[in-house]
Parts: sequence; structure tokens; C-alpha cells
Amino acid sequence: MAFVAVWLTVLVGRILKVRALWIVPLMLIFQSWFPELSYPVLTQTPFMLVWILGIWLALKQRYHLAAWSFGYLSLIRHEGIILTALWGIWLSCQPGGFLRHVWQSVHYKGAVDELWPSLGRDSLYGLSTLAPILIYNVLALSLHGSFPFAVYFASEPTTMYGSGTIYHYVPLIMAGVGYVTSIFALFGMWGIRKNWAPWSLLLVTYLSYFTLHSLVYWRGAFASGGYYHFLMPMAPFVALLAAEGFISAREHFKKKKRMFTMITVAIVGFQGIHMNHHQNVYQDWQGIHRGEAKFRYSVCASTISKGEYHNAIEEALEWIEQKYPSDRPIVGKHIAVKLLLDQSASKELQELEFSPLYRMPVGTLYVWDSSYCEQENRIKYASFVESQDWQAVEFIEKKYSPKEASSERDSYSVIVFEKVTANDTSDKVYDELGEADKYNSIYK
Repeated sequence: MAFVAVWLTVLVGRILKVRALWIVPLMLIFQSWFPELSYPVLTQTPFMLVWILGIWLALKQRYHLAAWSFGYLSLIRHEGIILTALWGIWLSCQPGGFLRHVWQSVHYKGAVDELWPSLGRDSLYGLSTLAPILIYNVLALSLHGSFPFAVYFASEPTTMYGSGTIYHYVPLIMAGVGYVTSIFALFGMWGIRKNWAPWSLLLVTYLSYFTLHSLVYWRGAFASGGYYHFLMPMAPFVALLAAEGFISAREHFKKKKRMFTMITVAIVGFQGIHMNHHQNVYQDWQGIHRGEAKFRYSVCASTISKGEYHNAIEEALEWIEQKYPSDRPIVGKHIAVKLLLDQSASKELQELEFSPLYRMPVGTLYVWDSSYCEQENRIKYASFVESQDWQAVEFIEKKYSPKEASSERDSYSVIVFEKVTANDTSDKVYDELGEADKYNSIYK
């Protein structure tokens, strides 16, 4: 998916007449976050791919197919809703669009009779935009009895992820893109200032996407968390700008253009294999805090090794395999549980996972972890230990550093609970007090 996105970015650059088309793949593949975040199973990569596909189709004026692409974005990530809306506004402002005719009618006092055909045109494109959403929801409703899009009407702000400054993402996106590519992209933004019309759809959607995430995190709305990988789908846009910026910068070197090109390629290549942000994140921070490990840098970023939680989950599942028959229902919040057990996202498994603890069948094994489980009221540590039905049968103990521990029970990373009876008639109800109370909730 990542490399198809690279190919589409080059095609978009060709339509935009990017002067250094050959360097676009380099500016994209060797962004620091591109290899880091394209490798894991994250929604950012398909989101990036479908987004740049929609841009390419729109610039080719294949508007119905572009509409399908932009309509599909909200089925991948929730930010797609705003991009779908922006696409509709942009399309309506193009020649033949309703908003364009309205503006022309008001500004030039033109004929009003052209408004109705343009409204019909936009309605047809609107139908193509909504088609993926409608088809998916109708099929889900008929097959599973649920209406997936309803989740967007039930969303609630949460204090779980915190908030920060409005410019929070500025240093993060520069670190993710790489500082060299960021500088070239800024040159590129200045370079296209007199040629914004062909770039209008990119500017409207990508810059609005950045603004949206900045505002959401600034206001502490919804589940933002300020994670820089949310912005990785912007990588193609940055690469195109950086290619333009590279040419603008190279023009100042005149007789040393070849030398400038060689140095740029070397630095951008080093940036992409060094992956500064990646190396900073994937250190043994717990060992460093305890004084048992040192901060290590290397020229080439090392591969990601399995973390403490994954190892603990794996150890717990191996223990379960030895102690219990294979037909026992096994539930866990950590994704490693599903991956290691090769569990498919069946309707039955989802119903079991999201049912209250007191309704789970006797014999169920819950692989509890102190990171993900503590974020939900119904599966907190106290929900199990204060229940009549659940018994802790295995502890995988991993002590936190003092800086990370918030209570004594944080010394346990993974606990296997077994449901041995069915006496409870309800689960505990908690009063959440916000971020500071994430671990030590007051319950009643």
C-alpha cells in the first residue's frame, strides 16, 4: 500500500508539473516516519493511499471515481468525514459546480437559470461520494443487525488522552517528516504561492487535516492523544512540496547544482535510514529509568523488538495452553491476544469481549493487562478482584520504574483471571475523575 501511494504521488506530481519529479519518491520514502509507520498494521497507510488516489482522480477530472475515494475515507478513519465534506465544497467550486455558479451570479449578476443544472450535477457527484458509506452500512445492517456509522453520533469527549498547545503537532510533524525534508517543503510552499489553483485540492484537504488535529488536541476533544502518527497520511503532500522546494533552493547554487543535488540525496537518504524519532521512541526507557540500560543511537535505525507487554501476553497465553483445554473462551484487550491466538473478528467474539463481566460464561479466561484494561470502567483491576466470580490464576509480574508506577498493583503487567462461578448480578460502576484518576478510580 505504501509503495502504491508513492507511485500515485509521482503521478500527481506529473499533473502538477513538479519540476523535480525524480526526487519525489526519495522525499517520500526517506521521510523518517514513512518506513516506521508504513510497516505496522495501522490505518494510516490505507488512509494515505485512498486519499492520494482521490487527489489523482480529481486532478484527472474523473470526479465520480474521486468521489468514491473521498467517500470511502470515513470508513477507514473518522477524520475522513471532514475530508469528504471539504471534497464536496471543492468540487462544487469547480467549473460547472453549484457554489461557483452562485458566486458568479452574485458577483457578475449572471443568469440564475444555470443554478439548477449545476445543482443536479453536484447531487450526482454527492451520490457517488456517499455510495461507499451507504453500501457498507446497508450490508452491515443486513448481515450483523448494526448500523456502523451510528458510532459517529454517539461519540463523546474524553479526558483520557489529555490535551496540549495548539502548535503541539508542529515539532512532531517536522520530526516525523525529517528536518531536511521539512525545510524543503517550506521552500516549496513559498514556491507555489503564484500557482495555487492546481494545488488547491491538496492545500484545502491536507492543511485542513493538520488544522483539525491541532484544534482537537488543543481543546482536548475526543480521543486525540497528540500522537504524531495521526499525521502520517500527509506524507505525499509534504513530498510534493519538498520536491518543488528542492528545485527552488538548487537554483541559487548555479554552477554547483550537481554538488547540491548529491549532498541533498545523501542527507535525505541518511534521514530515512537513521529515523531519529523512531530511535528516540524505541529505547529501553524502563531500563534507562532504572539505571540498567543506556540510551543508544545507531546510524541505521534498528528493527522494533517485541515489547514488555507483548512478551508478558505471550507468556500468559503459553501458560494457558499448558493448563487449560483448548475450548475455553479467551478474552483480552491487548491486540497481541488476538494475534497470537489467531482470533478472527467474528460477531460472537465481539459480543463476548464487549459483554459485561458478570454475563461472561463460567470458564472464560480473561488476559488482563494494566495498560489497556485500566482505561475501561468494566475491566479495571477492581472489577475482577471485588467480584465473587473471578479468580486470579496466574501473575506475570513486571515491575514499573518509580516514575511510571501509580500504585502497587501497577507492578503487575498481566494477570490471567478465570471465571469460576456466576453469582454476580452486575458489574461495578465507577466515577471517572479524568486523566489523573485513570488508574486509581473512585468506585461505588
